[in-house]
Amino acid sequence: MAQVLGDNTPAIADKTADADTSVTFTVGELATSYLLDYTAKDRFSSYQSIDNVESVLACKRLMYMYFRKLDLVNGNTLSGDFDSLFDIAGDVNSGSQIIDMSSAAPTLAKLQETYHLVVAGGAEANCIMCNSRASRAIIAAYNAAGLHPNRVEMEWVDPLTGGKKRQWMNAINGAPILINDMIETDGSNLTRIYMMVVGEVCDRQIHGVTGIVPKDLENKYFIRREAHEPSGATTSQTRVTYTFPVATAMGTGSALAILKNVVV
Repeated sequence: MAQVLGDNTPAIADKTADADTSVTFTVGELATSYLLDYTAKDRFSSYQSIDNVESVLACKRLMYMYFRKLDLVNGNTLSGDFDSLFDIAGDVNSGSQIIDMSSAAPTLAKLQETYHLVVAGGAEANCIMCNSRASRAIIAAYNAAGLHPNRVEMEWVDPLTGGKKRQWMNAINGAPILINDMIETDGSNLTRIYMMVVGEVCDRQIHGVTGIVPKDLENKYFIRREAHEPSGATTSQTRVTYTFPVATAMGTGSALAILKNVVV
C-alpha cells in the first residue's frame, strides 16, 4: 500500500517522450455498521462473541465492497468517490487500452489482443481478473480451438487474515485468471475482463495497479468507531461502524487493459 498524495490526476500514459508528471488518486471511504443491544449483553454470556462475529463480517463486507468498486463505474461525478479500473483505463490515451467485444463471446484473438496491450515498461500482464461466468467463457474459447488454458500455481495472501495460500489456477500466457464475482454481468449477459500488471515489477521499476490507503492505515486498513444510542425507554444499544478509506491507483498507463461488452 502507498501513501496518498492528492486527487483526480489521470494515470501516467506510456509511449511518450515527455517526462512523467506527478500522479495522485482520490481516496474514497467505504462504510458499514451493526447494532449491539445491551439486553443481549445482560442476558447472554456470549455477547462478546456476537461482537467478534459481527466485526469479522463487517470487515468482509468492506472488502467485498472494494472488489465491487473495482468494476463499478464512477464517471468522476461522485464527490470523494474513487475511480474504478474502468474509469482509470478510460483516462489513459483516450481509452485506447479498452477493447470492445461488441456483445460477442470472447475469442482467443481478442483475448490475446487485450493481453498484449499491457506492455508496462516491457512487463507483461501478471493477472487476469474476471467473474466466474467470464472465466468459463475463456475456457470455452480455448476448447473451441481444441486447446486448454495453461495452469499455474499461485501463492496469495488473504487480505483479512494475512495468511498465505497456494492454489493452481487457469492462466493466459502464464498470467493467472483470478475470480472476482463482484464484477457485474448485466441484464444483457455482458461483462468485462481485466488484464493488468498488479503491484510492482521490482527489477524494472514498474508500478502497476494497486490498492492505496492513508499511510497510518497501511497495516490495518479498517477504522472502528462505537456510539451509544437509545433502544426503547429504558435500554440502550451500541452502533459499531467500520470504515475503509481506500482507492485504486495505477503507476503507468499500459499496466491495464480491458475487454468490455463480453457475452458470457
